[in-house]
Amino acid sequence: MITPRLTRLVRVPDLHVFRHAIAALATGDATPSVVVVVPTASAAAASRASTAARWLTRDQLYDDLHARLTDPPRRLTAFERDALMQAAAAHAATVVPMLPFRLRPGLVAEVLRFYDLLRRQSQQVARFEALLEEALGRDDPDADPGSARVWRQTRFLAEAFRSYEARVLASGASDEHHLRTRLLAEPASRPLEHAIVTVADWIADPDGLFVADFDLLSRLPGLAQVDLICTEGVLGSGFHERLHGWWPGLEEVDADRVWPDLQRVRPQLLTPPLPPGLAGPAPLWLTFRDREEELADVARSVGAVDPAVHERVAVVFKRPLPYLYLAPSTLGASGLPWQTSASLPLAAEPMAAAVDLVLDFVETDFSRDAIVGLLGAPQFVFDGVQREMVSALNRVLSQARYLGGPERLPLLQPRADGAACRPALDAAAAIAGELQPLVEPAPLSQQLRRVSRFLVDHLAVPPVQPAQDPDDRTGRARQAILELLEQFASAHEAHHDPPAAIDDVAALVRRWIGDETFPAVSGAAGVRLLDDQAARYIDVDSLTIVGLVEQEWPEAPRPNIFYPPVLLKSLGWPSERDRRAAADARFLDLLASASRHTTLSTFSLDGESPALRSLQLDEVSRARLSNVTRETPAPAHGIHVAADAVLTADVPQLDMVPSSAHAWADLRLARPPAEAPMFHGYAGTQRDRTWSVSAVETFLGCPFKFFARYVLRLEEEPEDEVTLDPRKQGEIVHGVFERFFSEWQAKGHRAITVDNLHLARELFQAVVDRELGDVGDAEAALERTRLLGSPAAAGLGDAVFRMEAERPIPVVERLLEFKLTPPFSITTNGGVRVVPLRGKLDRIDLLDDGTFRLIDYKLGWPPDKGTALQLPIYGLWAEQQLTRERGRPWTLGEAVYLAFKGPRRVVPLFSSPDDRASVIAAAEQRLADALDRIAAGRFPPSPDDVHRCETCSFTAVCRKDYIGDV
Repeated sequence: MITPRLTRLVRVPDLHVFRHAIAALATGDATPSVVVVVPTASAAAASRASTAARWLTRDQLYDDLHARLTDPPRRLTAFERDALMQAAAAHAATVVPMLPFRLRPGLVAEVLRFYDLLRRQSQQVARFEALLEEALGRDDPDADPGSARVWRQTRFLAEAFRSYEARVLASGASDEHHLRTRLLAEPASRPLEHAIVTVADWIADPDGLFVADFDLLSRLPGLAQVDLICTEGVLGSGFHERLHGWWPGLEEVDADRVWPDLQRVRPQLLTPPLPPGLAGPAPLWLTFRDREEELADVARSVGAVDPAVHERVAVVFKRPLPYLYLAPSTLGASGLPWQTSASLPLAAEPMAAAVDLVLDFVETDFSRDAIVGLLGAPQFVFDGVQREMVSALNRVLSQARYLGGPERLPLLQPRADGAACRPALDAAAAIAGELQPLVEPAPLSQQLRRVSRFLVDHLAVPPVQPAQDPDDRTGRARQAILELLEQFASAHEAHHDPPAAIDDVAALVRRWIGDETFPAVSGAAGVRLLDDQAARYIDVDSLTIVGLVEQEWPEAPRPNIFYPPVLLKSLGWPSERDRRAAADARFLDLLASASRHTTLSTFSLDGESPALRSLQLDEVSRARLSNVTRETPAPAHGIHVAADAVLTADVPQLDMVPSSAHAWADLRLARPPAEAPMFHGYAGTQRDRTWSVSAVETFLGCPFKFFARYVLRLEEEPEDEVTLDPRKQGEIVHGVFERFFSEWQAKGHRAITVDNLHLARELFQAVVDRELGDVGDAEAALERTRLLGSPAAAGLGDAVFRMEAERPIPVVERLLEFKLTPPFSITTNGGVRVVPLRGKLDRIDLLDDGTFRLIDYKLGWPPDKGTALQLPIYGLWAEQQLTRERGRPWTLGEAVYLAFKGPRRVVPLFSSPDDRASVIAAAEQRLADALDRIAAGRFPPSPDDVHRCETCSFTAVCRKDYIGDV
């Protein structure tokens, strides 16, 4: 039976008349048999108080129609539908061989989304295959590899769709598409009589209706009247033509004729003043540094408005984040009450980050970073574990070169006992044992419940709390995540429970958390923070549209991963031109939706990344609004402003700061000016100390790094290394050469010559084998190559031996691990001075002619001799000490770096006696200047090479921002 119905298109010129038309049509017949269809839940929440009618989104409309059936079938949840499609896709993969992709949870989610879009376009599976066959051509698809892949993909999708539909039918429940068939075939016990549709189709509005929805409204039994309210701009973008194709003979009503006495409202566009010295038209929008400054400007502007009209002020965004997170520190800090009906992504909640820590703990094979992150997370409590223990455990794991593997954790207990972090290590081992089953495949429902059980057992606060406290954001997020995990597990247990390991489990959990939203908590009055959909339904005096940047205005469409646009067009997909035309029409409608003023705002930095303004700003002139230069009021008594703005003002007004903040305000204002030396690296005169030469070299590389390491004695953050870290490599190289030369001399050898070179190589190899006996196989192989060489390059040992064998003056004695002792004097521009230093030389070769050779091993590149300090200072110091201790003069004849990296293995410090004198003199003056600056306490963050900052361990405490980029 077809119900006679009145179907009308109510054309409205703008959103002012749009809202009036909704109120007039809904108020006249506000019974349970009348609904107003809106795009989003935030739009419904923002506008439902304006009438007694029921305001429903598309999904809520289907829920309402389902409840009206006499014997409604059970509705499948989103989790159940996902599980059914995973089972269907797994079946299709066995039917269609040689798929060009691997079935992953995210891919199956896209398959289900594609199926829904097809059915919402009133496409059946058989029709989908026929349309793709026609679009691809009827020639042999296997003739072209690309076409063959598309054909296999199409057959897979069609098979998955049919299998899914069969599984839904067998379940006895219904999804949206089965429900639509049931609604058209079976009259409802309490039919819906009047539907007021305020959204266009999904092409003109991302949250709009689909072809199947319009077909349902045109044939739904018992529905007597359908009113579709739409602005002229959206109709002109292409929706009007599509609408008449679905509803031939549609009656059209002009709002001006229905409500002829309704006055047209046009707001003014508030524009920034023209910058001084510039001529020409002023810009039509404000540009700020970032999103926080956008809201801070709103706070300053609205602060001058009568508080009684705050609710008539709206801030409109495309995405709620980060504006809802910034609102308390901007609007709230300024004393402005604010309210919102927008929802936040559940993935942005700290509790979601806690779940991610658990998943990451298993995914990384229980790595050091994952252990430290989980044990130190404030969301969890582990028996006996304290924060300082976690830090100590971090250090122990780094020193033990622990890169993962739960089986290695018990072996670290002796180290942990010495570092007083045994409880933290025991907790890590217990957690690893608890989560270890996630590594091996097991039924997906069991794996999900393992994650849920871990959260229940270890969360810092009881996992589920009553909903009486709406401000308990942490508790609500915790409950939402646990409910999500349980629903997901139950759905797979009932419909499809394949074996899954951590990779698939983590991907599924993260995807579902990422798809969920979370109600934001705000006040019940004050400035309105609205998304652009909700803003269409709210009548306000002043409207500020923020975040007008690319990828948000207009929002980039979600791409289809299966087919290119040329093939999707045959299935009814819109062109990008149609989408953009509709997006521009909605934007222009929004510009004119306020009663008095509209302000547009963009920014230049999104975090640390540059942001480009939205191209929709080029359409502003089409709105034909009158422009008025905006005047920002100066702060005055009685106007709420943020405390930080008061304190940073030229003339701070402490009476405008809350009394609770007066102590802090006084302390802040008593702080020395930013130009004070203490903010630019000055730490005060330092007490006399004896520094190592390597420490002074660190100062020359970066004074602040020296300050952090040697004055503050901060520990460097350990880094996980797949191979030996540079410090350990250096210890091995120095140890090998020390033992080699000790044994070489013990065997009665002195100089290495061409005649005994082979003996040196044999002994060196034996020493290397012994020294690397306790090193892992992979690391030992790398160190052997470094020391002994390979067919591609000579090793360090061969470079050392050949260098000595080529020298004509024989070695008479070697001094290994030679400790330098005071006094040590240097000659500077100010004369001779004794300097307090300490140092130790790896090796000195005393030669037959009264000179000596100084050698420094470098695993990396040799330093620039123009900035090097150790080799020239050690050489001069050794001259003084050898002469003093041995009763005869000894002269530095040669100083070389033996470098593993670089074009040459042997790099001399100087090439002639004259060069020697200048290099040492420069090093003496450099040392004196550095010691003077250290004593004066000047430690600015000024590295000699900006690339040092990329690997520095002290960036977290560095204050480069006080002196600018370096």
